Order: sequence, then C-alpha cells, then structure tokens
Amino acid sequence: MVAFADGSAADGWRSLALVLTAVGLGALGLLFLLNLVFSRWALRPVQQAWAQQQQFTADASHELKTPLTVILANNAILRQRGSDTIASQRQWIESTQMEAERMQSLVTDMLDLARPTPQGAQTSEGPAAVVDLSRLVEGEALTFEAVAFERDLTWQCTVAPGIAVRGNAARLQRAVAVLLDNACKYTDPGGTVAVTLRAATGDAVLSVRNSGEPIDAADLPHLFDRFYRADKARTHNAVDSENDGAGGYGLGLAIARDIAQAHKGAIAITSTAQEGTTFTLRLPLV
Repeated sequence: MVAFADGSAADGWRSLALVLTAVGLGALGLLFLLNLVFSRWALRPVQQAWAQQQQFTADASHELKTPLTVILANNAILRQRGSDTIASQRQWIESTQMEAERMQSLVTDMLDLARPTPQGAQTSEGPAAVVDLSRLVEGEALTFEAVAFERDLTWQCTVAPGIAVRGNAARLQRAVAVLLDNACKYTDPGGTVAVTLRAATGDAVLSVRNSGEPIDAADLPHLFDRFYRADKARTHNAVDSENDGAGGYGLGLAIARDIAQAHKGAIAITSTAQEGTTFTLRLPLV
C-alpha cells in the first residue's frame, strides 16, 4: 500500500510538472507573440518616417540634379568660348544665375520643412506672440497686387480689421505669401484673384480664390504632399515665366500646411469649374 501510494504521488507530481511546463511554454509563446505584435506596432511610425525620409531625399536629389546639369552645361559652353566677349555669352551667364537661384530656393524650402517647430510655434526666427493678422495680410496683398497687375489679373482684397492670432509673424507671413503666390501663378491673364480675411466661430479665416480651370479631384488630396505637382507642365511654365524657382518644386503648399499646423490651424482646398480654386487657412483667434 505504501509503495502504491508513493507511485501514485510520483505520477501526480510528474503530471503536474508536465502541465506546469506546458502552461509555462504556452505563456512564453503568447508573450513572444504579444511582444512581436507590439514591437511591430511600435516600429510602424519609425518605418513610415524612414520611408518618407528616403522618398524626400530621393525627390530632393532629383530636383537638384536638373539645375546642376544645366549649370555644368553652361559652364562647359563658356569654357569652350573663352575668347568670346561677355556680352555674347550673356544668355549662358543668365541661365546659370537663374538655375542657381532655383537651387537656393529649393534648399531654403527644404530647410523650412526639415526644421522642427516646438509647441507654441516658437522658431529660431522668434518666439510666439500676438500677431496682427489683418495688417500682415494687407501687407502681403499689397505686394502681390503688383504681381497681379503685371499679369493682367483682377485683384480683389477684403480684410476685416483687428483680427489677431498668436504665433510667429515671419512664419505666418510665409504661409500667406505661399497662398497668394500660388493664386497669382495659376490664374490665366484676365482672370481674378480674391483675398478675404474674416473672423468666424473663434477662428481667423483667410480665403484665397482664383478663377480658372479646376484642379482634378484625384489631385486634391495630394496637393499638400511634398514635391507633388497636380500639373507638372503648368508648374514649370509658371515658374519659367516668372524666372524664379519660388514654389516651383511642389514644396510651397507643404510648407504652408506645416506652418498652419504648428499654429494649431489648418488649410483646406476646394476647386470647381463654377467657383474656381479656393484655399482656406484657419487659425485660432487670440
């Protein structure tokens, strides 16, 4: 009887050990699976950021390649014609100057996008403060009214007085300039650009509308993506006609969106054949 009891106890302990071992292995397996799932979940933003950085670098390299190629070609021509007068070489010199300015503009925009903006929209250009948005918009509108006149555009500007927001004046000025510049560039001669600033439901609302052909619906969700162009041929034509590279690389709207978000605001766009294209910037009022 004692031997039988000892054998039964041993079998019981052995079974218990096997059960505990199985439970432990199962728990370890489950823990491993959970760790794998959570690690992938945690790494997903890092992987997305890395992919975006690689794409940004590839796009920037592609955009810089074209002006560099033109500059090198111009310099090769100038070296071959070293005995010619400067006046006869003027077209190559001006072309080199224009491409260098485009590169400078692109690098400036890339630095804008790469620069982190701490909470409160404080940047290296100065801390956040109360900004008279009405005066800021009026100043930029006055500047671009001359551009509109030069392009034979009808310029309409309605700015409500006393609208103020909190943020960085230089960055907000850049965002407004991007929207006005974009409207002027993509309005055909004889068209209209309408700028309106008003207060609505606790926000300052800046609307910039330009007449002309509507933007394709498939392009609308991507207009604020870096290096995205809804119409590449039109973009380059607009830049070439102005002899500058400002906004010609598909970075201007991305910069404006980043500035708006840094100021706890947002930018939206609508585009129809009847109403034209309207960009709307909303910022919290002080």
